[in-house]
Amino acid sequence: MNKPYSYPDFATIESHIQRARLERAVALSQMLAAGVDAVVRGLRAVKTSLEANFHAVMHRTISSDALARRSVPRY
Repeated sequence: MNKPYSYPDFATIESHIQRARLERAVALSQMLAAGVDAVVRGLRAVKTSLEANFHAVMHRTISSDALARRSVPRY
């Protein structure tokens, strides 16, 4: 960052401010990464739940319907 004026008396304060900005940026990036990770884990849980529900419904349908039972291939 270009500064037209230099204040040597405030150099230590400037370094504290720069470190605080870096720490804030790191904290925000960690929060963002944790949020994205939580969303991904939630979507995976929803996917697993939907798949399990779909398989359960299909199993019940095939088990109770004679026509569906005959149309399922046996390997």
